[in-house]
Amino acid sequence: MWKFAGNVEYECDVCGDTEEISIEDFSVECIGGDDRGMGLESLYDVVYEFECPECDSTISLNFQVSEYPLEVLNFTLNNSTGARTDGGPEFEYLREIYSARDLFELHESISELISALQQDVSLLSRLTSRQFEGIVAKIFEKKGFSVDLTKQTRDGGKDIIAIHSDAMGIKNKYFIECKHYSDSNKVSIDVIRSLYGVKNTKEGPNKAILVTTSTFTSDARKFVDNEALSSWDLTLVDGQQFIEWLNEYQS
Repeated sequence: MWKFAGNVEYECDVCGDTEEISIEDFSVECIGGDDRGMGLESLYDVVYEFECPECDSTISLNFQVSEYPLEVLNFTLNNSTGARTDGGPEFEYLREIYSARDLFELHESISELISALQQDVSLLSRLTSRQFEGIVAKIFEKKGFSVDLTKQTRDGGKDIIAIHSDAMGIKNKYFIECKHYSDSNKVSIDVIRSLYGVKNTKEGPNKAILVTTSTFTSDARKFVDNEALSSWDLTLVDGQQFIEWLNEYQS
């Protein structure tokens, strides 16, 4: 699959005004074509007509593009009037994705991985721990946080450092620990205690968050409710809430 892309820079014949216009702003019409040795040739008119913003003279940026054979840019004719041009329509090739599993296997970005999970949440179990951390970081980044995905270590406590400035310009720092667990493997109180200990170190965050694909033991939840100095110190995000985050994410 492909789409038209590129930019056209024009210089008005009357006043010399210059500007650059994206091909995405042009109208595109397939005007037919002939059946040739390697299949059908398709011809497209790619047009953008307007009045020069400086002198009001009429400018027509007009290109005829040949696709032949299928999905190959054969030639481009520049039929523009009222301006000299540089650049023109190009083919930008797109990967065809047929299912959430295809997208999951062939993903080239964390956003594509999130799109796959939005379509099929059962794919959560196939994530690596690092992919899970990347998704959580991307969700926070989308909400306006400056995020740092830390190097993988065994000490735990801060897979992600997320910093956000509020409306008053005051910065808040979060430590986010991620646990990609199976549904039957609940996050224990020991993990929560370790995260809380890191939270209370020098240069620690305003808040610590633990995000999991699973859930938490009753002792882990009791620790947050009864032993943390403040209910603002720790937040536990289970698999169900994480799925809500996924569904709210917009690429």
